[in-house]
Amino acid sequence: MNILKGRRAVIYCEGCFGSKTSKVAASYLRYCGSDCVAVIDSDKAGQRVVDILGYGKGIPIISGLEQLGKIKPDVFMIGFGLFSNVLPSAVRESIKQALLLKMDVVSGLHFKLADDPELSALAHQYDCQIWDTKEPSRHLRTSNNRLVNKDNFIIHTVGSDCRVGKKTTALEIAAECRRQGISAVMAATGQSGMYITGNGIAVDAVPADFIAGASEDLVLDLCDENKWILVEGQGAISHPAYSGVTLGLLHGVMPQALVLCHQANLTHHKGWPDSPLRSLSELISMYEQLGSYMRKSKVVAISVNCEGMGTDEAEKYLIKVEQETGLPATDVILFGASKLVKCLHQFIGEETQVAC
Repeated sequence: MNILKGRRAVIYCEGCFGSKTSKVAASYLRYCGSDCVAVIDSDKAGQRVVDILGYGKGIPIISGLEQLGKIKPDVFMIGFGLFSNVLPSAVRESIKQALLLKMDVVSGLHFKLADDPELSALAHQYDCQIWDTKEPSRHLRTSNNRLVNKDNFIIHTVGSDCRVGKKTTALEIAAECRRQGISAVMAATGQSGMYITGNGIAVDAVPADFIAGASEDLVLDLCDENKWILVEGQGAISHPAYSGVTLGLLHGVMPQALVLCHQANLTHHKGWPDSPLRSLSELISMYEQLGSYMRKSKVVAISVNCEGMGTDEAEKYLIKVEQETGLPATDVILFGASKLVKCLHQFIGEETQVAC
């Protein structure tokens, strides 16, 4: 189910709208901003999305649904995540207001809205849909090496930390591939990627035993129509909280190529001041070793999020990364993804020569 496609959405980000604090909203607005009529955040009401994110021109920020006026959105989207499965009372009241206005509701929260008696009754009364994206498939199974004989080229974006650009890198590589005539798609593994692409699973809602199998199924479903499959990464292999989902994805999708994503000048895992990042060289070694159990997996390039830097400063930082790792590096937002696609083409050529 994707109740967002071709419909007008209002995005709820009360008290937290920003590139880091409302990651779901920021991602959706970058790629699907034309489908958004407004963002709700009373702290920033009166401003525009472009003032905060640098993109999303023409989209207003309002204090609440009562300010919509003649604008009639179809969908109420929650544009942020929470670190628990408890639904705050203020969020509940806003969802109820949206349902009373006959809007469908899209949520990536761990709290299941559709299972809540009050919200479910309102949705039924006003003929609305609730899409809880953190709802795993009903057909879960463990992985069993079904991708090893596929001819598809599977590329997986992995990270030095959370929120460093894994999804953005995968989307930009896939888009550049299509511009070059290569059939390519991003396999979404989180809710914002699902909203943008219309495919995928919220892998952090899948029981641990089935993460690899669910991600394997996701890739298999995309193999027939796409030669290159860009699998969106989650977490980081060295992250104290999220390494489990990272490893499950890595083993399930069996990538031939990896693109390591990093945020410029980041030294510690976000929110974990006592957990310093491993060096990029060490991370490359870890990802290659852990990803090569069933077939060889190699990091072929580095994607660096240089947000906040000018182009000159970013170029200097990228040169430093290339010198440290011996791999090509770029920022896909500042400089595009063509450099990464070229690296991936070269990797395919090298692998073909080895096979012969």
